[in-house]
Amino acid sequence: MPPDPYPVASPAYAVPCNCTRAFRRAATYRSAYIAGILTNAFFGALVCFVYQAVYADKGEIAGLSLNDAISYAWLTQALIAIGAGWITSTELGQSIRTGDVVSDLMRPWNFMLYWLSRSIGERLFNLLLRGSLTYLIGVLYFNARIPTLFDLAAFAAAILLSLLVSFGFSYCINLSAFWLIDNNGLIGLANVVLGFFSGFLLPLAYFPPPLRAVAEALPFQAITSVPVLIFLGEISPAAIPAALLLQLAWAGALIALGLAMQTAALRKVVVQGG
Repeated sequence: MPPDPYPVASPAYAVPCNCTRAFRRAATYRSAYIAGILTNAFFGALVCFVYQAVYADKGEIAGLSLNDAISYAWLTQALIAIGAGWITSTELGQSIRTGDVVSDLMRPWNFMLYWLSRSIGERLFNLLLRGSLTYLIGVLYFNARIPTLFDLAAFAAAILLSLLVSFGFSYCINLSAFWLIDNNGLIGLANVVLGFFSGFLLPLAYFPPPLRAVAEALPFQAITSVPVLIFLGEISPAAIPAALLLQLAWAGALIALGLAMQTAALRKVVVQGG
């Protein structure tokens, strides 16, 4: 059988290739990630000062100590780079609005896998450089928690699943540009909901029970709260498999929804200007 003249069409080739390209592309914007680290460090320190004041006469709040809260603050700042607080990439939506998406659809690759591999490559770079250096500042200056090897390994698995959940949510929101002339309003609303119910702004443990129940029924905790709590050792080893399965379930559901939206949109592609 003759070799495939378009090896990029094979996911085994396209996914790692696109991941690598996205990783290298992200590495070229040095000023952007340096500015990101400084910004994250500023807000991380600001939140820590607030926690120090709140915990001044308290040992624990909702089961979290001052060190837990400080570590939580620095870790959420570190995870901004992978979409833990808001949707970080709107390139797909922009390409739909301009009509450039048509050229992507004509290329010999799986459309969703192309955007997934790009997302993973960019976010892995941001996590390894911007995220790790941001958290290191918290360790050096605020005594943020250093995890055990077991917690770190479980955290790595949780982060990979968090990337899939975050991508699935972002993909669905970006695809809305097929039906909306301007989806910036929807993106803004999605960012507010994601930042609040994911546990990015505050640990879900601080929420009143009814509001916490709502947050736990939504997919957003699988993006931020679950990996952070695993990192902090707040989820017991026996409960970690269930937490990872929860993330996997939400990742599958959101990606399936994205595929359904993609199928519906591609039945008749209509873009602005054509």
